[in-house]
Amino acid sequence: MLPSQHRGTARTAGARTLVWPALALMAGALAQRLLDLGRWGGLAWALYLLAAVLFGLASRPGQEEAPAGEFATPLRLRWPWAVAAAVLAALAWARLGGNRFTDVGAAAWGGALMCAALAVWPVRDPGGAAPRRQGLSLPWPALALLASLLLAAFFRLHRIHTIPLEMGCDLPLIQGNIAQILAGEYPIFFTSHPGREGLFFYLAAPVATLAGLGHVSIKVTSALVGLLTLPAIYWLGRELRDRWTGALAAFLLAISHWHIILTRVGYRAALMPLLLTLAWLFLLRGLQRGRSHDYALCGLWVGLGLQSYNAFMVVPPLFAGLLLIAWAARRRLGAAIQGRAILVWAAVTFFAALPLARYAYDAPQSYLFRAATRATSLEQPLPGDLAATLAGNVARAAAMFHQVGDVVYLSNVPHYRQLGFATGVLFALGLGYAVANWRRSQLWIALPLLLGMLMPSIMALAFPQEVPSAVRAIGAVPVAVLLAALALRHLLAALRAWRGPAATGLGRKAGRAGLALVGLALVGGLAIETYSVDSLYFERYVWHQPAHNQSISLKIAQAIDGFEGNGPVYLMIWPHWYDGNAVRAQLRRTPGWDNERWELTPGEPPLDGALRRVLVIMHPEEGATLELLRAHYTHYVVLEDYWEDGSVALRMFVGER
Repeated sequence: MLPSQHRGTARTAGARTLVWPALALMAGALAQRLLDLGRWGGLAWALYLLAAVLFGLASRPGQEEAPAGEFATPLRLRWPWAVAAAVLAALAWARLGGNRFTDVGAAAWGGALMCAALAVWPVRDPGGAAPRRQGLSLPWPALALLASLLLAAFFRLHRIHTIPLEMGCDLPLIQGNIAQILAGEYPIFFTSHPGREGLFFYLAAPVATLAGLGHVSIKVTSALVGLLTLPAIYWLGRELRDRWTGALAAFLLAISHWHIILTRVGYRAALMPLLLTLAWLFLLRGLQRGRSHDYALCGLWVGLGLQSYNAFMVVPPLFAGLLLIAWAARRRLGAAIQGRAILVWAAVTFFAALPLARYAYDAPQSYLFRAATRATSLEQPLPGDLAATLAGNVARAAAMFHQVGDVVYLSNVPHYRQLGFATGVLFALGLGYAVANWRRSQLWIALPLLLGMLMPSIMALAFPQEVPSAVRAIGAVPVAVLLAALALRHLLAALRAWRGPAATGLGRKAGRAGLALVGLALVGGLAIETYSVDSLYFERYVWHQPAHNQSISLKIAQAIDGFEGNGPVYLMIWPHWYDGNAVRAQLRRTPGWDNERWELTPGEPPLDGALRRVLVIMHPEEGATLELLRAHYTHYVVLEDYWEDGSVALRMFVGER
């Protein structure tokens, strides 16, 4: 090669190594800034597309060789254990009817899963050399994971007893579901409206036993689930590329306000990112190594995921489709998979989901009710133009990452995009990386997985105003942060590989300046995003809560408890004032209280003259009721409770004869 040709090749390689990724990073940052300003929307999306394409071209295979998948090992089943698993599953199916975990049914279900594990688990060769034990050492990526866990613990547990303070409409019912377990009832599917899968409640019950059942213990359970997701996503990132990719993914998840909010609220949806991450992890390991127990573990997490949250319904058919594609194109994809592996996955998925499958078989309308209300005309008529509605839902769901997010105050800072600034830019670059490297570590899985996780939100055809939904689309969180981590890892690798004049012929100072600018942009952007999450959650999110994170249901419950032993308490209903279930859930001294009135009638309690002392709680604007009480009681006092801004939260009439 002539010297001039060598220099030209070096310049092209240098441009691809760092210049193109740097340009992609700048284009993405400009696009996100334009979207945040609400200007030039078309130009912003065009810049994002340009950024993804540039980054994809810069990361095409050749710079970094993709490791080849191992040859599929022969699938060996221990048939006695497999038969035992089938027999125990049949027994569990028979004994889990009536929507109840019985002793025999639960034992048979657990036994079926154990036997399935024994049927596929590899046996270590007794003649093989035992692995050499090494001293305790933590590599830098593992230390970075520990730091991310500490950061995540702060964001998910700090002030959790007060943020969010109002229970809302779902948490009282969730608390009632957990109370059923603590009372010795063991439903498979909890039928309180609109119906809920029970895995989260069974995890929350031990926490409630230790700390007491209440709003805080439920929120702590979901926060702990959120923390467990970090090591899982670290493991998956390590399988996708290397340990640093896992560490970066864990860090991005730690500072994700989307994940922080939904793992502090107390929703069972907090389980979905964890279980989906584990299912993806073992699917990837199976496709790369061809080991039957990896496919079985993938099926385990998919089956258990069905018992976590109704949006997980899309995962089993999605994973089945991915497995079939991998099997049909195994040579092109380098996938280590046999047809029998798909059968193992399907069998274990069914075994893991068996209790819920039995309930769905017995009561399909109850099980599918919530999903049907959103996708059909069961609860509200479907719009006339379904195609336009679906297209609008798709557009809003796609824009939730960068432009406009969920509007519900409990699930998000209303209208705020679901990804942070830096994470959003890296996510767009990661999409380009995944397309360009689709055969590397089976990255082709990421794109259909991302679309599939958005489908529960997209399919709210009867309620398009609920799109985008941060809760229903929570399964997209691990996909988004992993793609962002892959882009960030590639940028860091490009920085490390850069050799200034040796690679490009540029002056040493110019090369170092370029390195410094790109490095500063990465570190500064992530630092700013980390800092901004604190104010985003602990200030902006709090501001958008009812009464700026004050709880009327808690105030009412405290007033009722405070009057315990002095006489009956009546609560006047006022439109959109409080949630009665939330009031009852927070009572501590007056369990079983249920004394609400739309209006007071002379001759009936508390206006019948039979009560010596009474407390009536009312809305501050409830003037007619107050005058009526004053006319019937000669001795009384009217007390007021106030919000932090000095306005009246509620009035309490204490009457005595």
